[in-house]
Amino acid sequence: MHHPTNLVSLPVGGLATILGIAADTPAHVALRLRHLGFRSGNEVRALRAAPLGDPTVYRILGYDMCLRRHEARHIEIEALP
Repeated sequence: MHHPTNLVSLPVGGLATILGIAADTPAHVALRLRHLGFRSGNEVRALRAAPLGDPTVYRILGYDMCLRRHEARHIEIEALP
């Protein structure tokens, strides 16, 4: 059984389905994340992380997107096997 968590916890190489944007996310941040493709139902994969773990590069909708931890923590996911 999978448990919902946020994008920060997805390990490099991991694949997940986006469940949505956290309810406590500021409106301007939520809007930006949705415009970048971080919407419910989309799949996202963690590709690589900077040496100190921030930022991380994610692949979503066929392109690579770099997010910092403070942004990625707003994205709720369910990790896939």
